[in-house]
Amino acid sequence: MSDSFNPADNYQRTRGLVGYIPRHEATAETYSELGFRCGLEIHQQLKTDMKLFCRCPTGLYQNGDDFDAEVIRHMRPTLSEMGEYDGTALMERKTKKNIIYRIKNESACTYDIDDTPPFPINRRALDIAVEIALMLKTNIVGELHITRKQYLDGSIPTGFQRTAIVGIEGEIPLRNKKIGIIQLSIEEDACREVSDIGHRRIYTTDRLGMPLIEMVTYPQMLTPDEAAEAGQYLRFLARSSGKVRTGIGAGRQDVNVSITGGTRVEIKGVQHISWIPELTHNEAFRQKALLEIKNVLCKTVPDKNRWKLSINDISPSLLNDSLAPLKNIAREQKRITAVNLPGFKSVLSFFTQPGKMFGDEISGRIKVIACLNQPNMYHSEMVDFPLSFETIRREL
Repeated sequence: MSDSFNPADNYQRTRGLVGYIPRHEATAETYSELGFRCGLEIHQQLKTDMKLFCRCPTGLYQNGDDFDAEVIRHMRPTLSEMGEYDGTALMERKTKKNIIYRIKNESACTYDIDDTPPFPINRRALDIAVEIALMLKTNIVGELHITRKQYLDGSIPTGFQRTAIVGIEGEIPLRNKKIGIIQLSIEEDACREVSDIGHRRIYTTDRLGMPLIEMVTYPQMLTPDEAAEAGQYLRFLARSSGKVRTGIGAGRQDVNVSITGGTRVEIKGVQHISWIPELTHNEAFRQKALLEIKNVLCKTVPDKNRWKLSINDISPSLLNDSLAPLKNIAREQKRITAVNLPGFKSVLSFFTQPGKMFGDEISGRIKVIACLNQPNMYHSEMVDFPLSFETIRREL
């Protein structure tokens, strides 16, 4: 990178190019210009004594180190009914994770670890789901069909979640509009994650199989505040039944966000509805930034089929081994790989969201696929970069 290029200045310049403003300065017109759209998937545990498809008790939580047995699994994707593999499942397969389940005899059985078929559905849980579905003004289905939703992150030992649609096509009122409800489903909850380090992910099975409902809205919220308002309404509507659980982890939100020209991004497991406005605001501008980056790369890399990167392993002696991530590289027999990205000048330091640049997006992808904890990457456009790249460039 030439001396004339300043990553910090480029970050600020591209922030202006994206048009990012803090949420408190944004208006409805701001989101209209972005083409902001948001939909919600609200999950709420039901207050029952037993799990959904077995007779184990609910609400008996364990510490991560308190267990009677461990089971290890390796998840593998399977073909769908359409003869295709799910992209997310294939990505999870690349991580080569060892999935470990920590089991307590008091809160789990052979069904939970996929060793026996399911018992009949918990009728108490189903009655509660129907009641809340009616509160949402949905049309109750004539027959309940238990289906499978693929889960390859290991949070369910079977690799799929049993779920059933209870009601469809409802609505809820907001201050200035109505929001459509696609469906309300009843399903079994997943395991609780204890840790996810490297290629080893650990779960406890105490929460596994607890009955919960999923309320899915149409993507009709046009501002972050509308999304939060809809989330609050659905949460309090469910609570008004007096038949749902409350407290940390009892209710969780998956938030879907897109803008014009972007793609739907799901922000999973949002614990607090008060977080939704800031998260969706930043995600909308992140997608705007990625579209701007696409425009830049279309100019600097006009023919992507002829674009080639160069990759070389380099010696740790070329680097500052006092940096924490680079210590003990040789002793642990790990590799340091240098990658040259032609045409990417100014892209790695391109603003994506407050405190983040495009290089951080790549680092996050490395963490997910290669299971390398962050920091896992240094690049030449980092602000206050601790290394010199001149020697490394000669190696490339």
